[in-house]
Amino acid sequence: MLRDIILRLLGLDCYVIADSTDNSVTFSRRLFRRLNVVMGLDVAKVLVFYVPESRCYAFTLNPSIEQETQLADIQYNSKHRCVGFESLVPTVNRIFYDYGLPSGIRCKLSVRRHTAPNGIVYYQICRPYGKYTR
Repeated sequence: MLRDIILRLLGLDCYVIADSTDNSVTFSRRLFRRLNVVMGLDVAKVLVFYVPESRCYAFTLNPSIEQETQLADIQYNSKHRCVGFESLVPTVNRIFYDYGLPSGIRCKLSVRRHTAPNGIVYYQICRPYGKYTR
């Protein structure tokens, strides 16, 4: 139990802001710094997918996929000085629907780093739970 509390405190600054009005996902500054794979690359791509074991959505950076699929570009927004991507498949509206969030709003969701058995690093967008929703 103490381990869970410490992990939650350490991850307070790693979150995304999901906006269902334009299907965009914005990284927090700390999360973007942790995504050091993106730094120095000309084009960074994001794959958003569903993880059935945890019933949550996740994303990975620059996946090596043999078949054609929809990838989103990581972009810098100079007006708001933030970094994020536009999720087309699945849309942020679908994520909001599955998480039980109201549509038409922006929501701050925690992110946790995981490693798949095949060594691929992915970032899970955590499902909000009543009192833990930020």
